[in-house]
Amino acid sequence: MNRLSWSALLSATGLLWWQWPQLAPLLPLRGSATAIVVLADNPRRTDAALDLWQQQPEQTLWILGSALLQRASQQQLLRRGLDPSSSWLVALLDGDDTVSQLTSLSGRLPQSIGRVTLITDQAHRDRALAIARQSLGSRAIQVQAPPARQLPFASPPEDPLRLHRDVLRVQLWRISGWDGRELGLWLRRRFL
Repeated sequence: MNRLSWSALLSATGLLWWQWPQLAPLLPLRGSATAIVVLADNPRRTDAALDLWQQQPEQTLWILGSALLQRASQQQLLRRGLDPSSSWLVALLDGDDTVSQLTSLSGRLPQSIGRVTLITDQAHRDRALAIARQSLGSRAIQVQAPPARQLPFASPPEDPLRLHRDVLRVQLWRISGWDGRELGLWLRRRFL
């Protein structure tokens, strides 16, 4: 192959790799089951996810958050008369931030799940949706979220630069398998 052909092949491969999270969910690579995923940093998010799940109880509900957040979510379930040990509920403790939670989730969702509805709050929606579409989309999972007006209110609005930083972290994870969570923990301990 001549130099121009190699260059074109590398460019096409790089473009395909970059676009894969948008293309893969369009292919029939996974099952048709759906799941609701809540980033449970706030009880209002969990309430919104439970409201949606009660409208669509055939879906599995994945609650992402620390052990403390999982205990708070279990209390919310009990107050609604729901069984926290039910088979439709999955708790995922991995990750301390949105990127690490969603990259962990991408490897844990069963092959039968092909679509996810992401629940968070208004201020966090766009960044969380972008991260999920990159991390879950690269595994051929379609991701959607309710319109911001249907999600719990949160203030203050997020810094738009966080979206770009976190999408780059997901790209690092796609290349290397490392999502940068240890670096984030180190920075928080050092400077906060």
